[in-house]
Amino acid sequence: MTSVPLGKLIPEKNPSGKKPVAREEGLRETIEAIVIAFILAFVFKTFEAEAFVIPTGSMAPTLYGRHKEVTCSGCSLNYTIGASQEVDQDSGQLLPYNRIRQSVCPNCRHQNEVFDAPVFNGDRIVVNKQVATYNRYDVVVFKNPEEPHVNYIKRLVGLPGETIRIRQGDIYARRSESDPWTIQRKTNLKKQREIQLLVYDDRFPPRELLKAGAEERWVPSEFQPAQKDLGGWPQVENAWTPSAENRTYTVNAQPGNLEWLRYRHLIPSWEHWDAAADGVNIETPLSPQLVTDFCGFNSDNRGGYDQELFWTNDLTLEFNLELSEIRPEALLVIELEEGVRTIQCQLNPATGEVRLLALNHRSDSSSPEETLIASGVCPVQGAGSYDLAFANVDDQLTLWVDGSPVSLLSHSELRTEGLNLPTDRDLAPVGLAARGLQATVSSLQLRRDIYYRNDLVIPDSDQALTPDPYSGRYGDEYHALMVSEAGRQSYDELRSILRSPSAYAQRYSDYQQQLDTTYGTRLELKLADDEYLMLGDNSPASKDGRLFDYFSRPLRGIHSHRYAVRETDLIGEALCIFWPHGIPFLNNGRGFSVMSHKGDPNYPLYTFPFYPNISRIKLIR
Repeated sequence: MTSVPLGKLIPEKNPSGKKPVAREEGLRETIEAIVIAFILAFVFKTFEAEAFVIPTGSMAPTLYGRHKEVTCSGCSLNYTIGASQEVDQDSGQLLPYNRIRQSVCPNCRHQNEVFDAPVFNGDRIVVNKQVATYNRYDVVVFKNPEEPHVNYIKRLVGLPGETIRIRQGDIYARRSESDPWTIQRKTNLKKQREIQLLVYDDRFPPRELLKAGAEERWVPSEFQPAQKDLGGWPQVENAWTPSAENRTYTVNAQPGNLEWLRYRHLIPSWEHWDAAADGVNIETPLSPQLVTDFCGFNSDNRGGYDQELFWTNDLTLEFNLELSEIRPEALLVIELEEGVRTIQCQLNPATGEVRLLALNHRSDSSSPEETLIASGVCPVQGAGSYDLAFANVDDQLTLWVDGSPVSLLSHSELRTEGLNLPTDRDLAPVGLAARGLQATVSSLQLRRDIYYRNDLVIPDSDQALTPDPYSGRYGDEYHALMVSEAGRQSYDELRSILRSPSAYAQRYSDYQQQLDTTYGTRLELKLADDEYLMLGDNSPASKDGRLFDYFSRPLRGIHSHRYAVRETDLIGEALCIFWPHGIPFLNNGRGFSVMSHKGDPNYPLYTFPFYPNISRIKLIR
């Protein structure tokens, strides 16, 4: 994704010799550049900084390029979709055939019509150009290795001298062949939380579906191994009482057995939504499937052909807990499934004592093997209101109380050997259990970590030239060199077996074995002592280090690795979003058009009046 300096045009190669087409945004960006120049001179006069605008969505949800904001007609969730494909990135001209017509809500999977939704420019950011040391997972602006006059912005994931491998969405590194592969955790916990993507927000249920007879995702439940189609967690009556209207779950649990509230990842089909729209009852129940790398930002007119492919097991549960009564033997359990192991946070609300456990499920044993990972004391002590979050991300367990991570007496880290493959339990991957207490739970939100796809360009030899980008056959020749994490011909097959974890585990394992056998160490990205690896947060839609070209560099006497960015090409670290798009008001919240796209007078490019979008003026993590 290129990052264009405000008020400037980056010179592009123009082999045709034709006069470049003027950008429609030129006047506005010139005015903004003048204003920004004064701001930067005043605020950042003690160090060098520069303002940039983000044109595309390869860093979403951290940074937005040209985009639209959608209110889902199925669940009322507000979410954002990319719209940079609607315009030519060189000229800014509208491409009518690329107008975004539909998108799919990441929360309820309702298909929304967005053809006439207002469109907004990308985030304006400030970049610190005096950086002494770049750290892993910083957001960095750099020169495109192929076109040094073009600036890119990505997240730094590989450091000089390392060898990087992407495995099941995570980043692994080592410095020599004798070193073990080590998962690279996001040690900045605020950064870890902010870059996560929504899986399901219970505050925004699909009420139309529920009215038509669809089951809730969160239900009182009890584990029954025979119910494999629900991950073993069918709905039953117990001490939990849901309020469908208020989206609260109240429990009056007596001392004794744990009482469970369970999340099943029930994904409706278009047939379910059609039935609900027609006002008839749903005849086929919703079926659970594995949580995947689906990204609502990328929904487009092609139906998301490469969406929802890979099982994602790095999950975080957030919720509000209102404790009203604590009885003897009181215990609150938060449970996250992760393939062959179950992760539990056991919390005693009388004392605040916390124990983090891993329950390892062995095929030769009927009961799991329990391992204590870490323990400590948290502020949840006695009756009151608490905001809790429990995460299993990058093989690291973290508990937050009221926005602050809890300090534990030992490192809360796990170790994964080989592939971690899903089981039936991952169809119902999250649960809450109570014993000996009276409480109300609300604002249940399930999120997932970034899943870095292992799609790579692998030429015949490590430094072989990629196709000429100005050749008429570039697209076909380039894609012929791409190696997918699961094989492009297998996309439909993987998507079709997401409701069968055992089948998915077998097929995914087969694909990985084929890749290892065919390519071996060529799946590894080795970095020289002055090289970095950069990846986009929006991994399914980012041309980053995995997919960089290698055509012009040797012609310029540069022989860095194809996937690498040299230290000399680094520009600076992204600091903050200082001007996101404004929020229009009047005219039913759409404002009034003051300029339309060339080629479509009915499609507003800029609207007025608007007010600042304060919520997105923030530091970039």
